[in-house]
Amino acid sequence: MDDIILARNDKEEIEQVKEALNKTFKIKDLGNLRYFLGFEVARSKKGMMMNQRKYALELLTDAYLLACKPAVTPMDNLVKLSSY
Repeated sequence: MDDIILARNDKEEIEQVKEALNKTFKIKDLGNLRYFLGFEVARSKKGMMMNQRKYALELLTDAYLLACKPAVTPMDNLVKLSSY
C-alpha cells in the first residue's frame, strides 16, 4: 500500500490508529487531505467537495488537447453502427 486516508470525527482515535500503524510500518502524516488519486479535495463550513479538475486538465495537456475547441457532438448521433 502506498497511500491511505484516515477519516473520523474523533481526532484522538485517528492519532491512536496512526500510532498503531507506525509501529508496524514507517508512516508519514502529510496533514490535511488536498489531493488523492487524481481527486482534489476542498473543505468549507458546509463540508468537503471533491473534483477531478486538475486531473482532467493534466490529461488534456498530455494529449495536446487543452487548446482544442469543443464540439457539440463529434459525430452524427443518428448514425447506426454495426459490427460487419
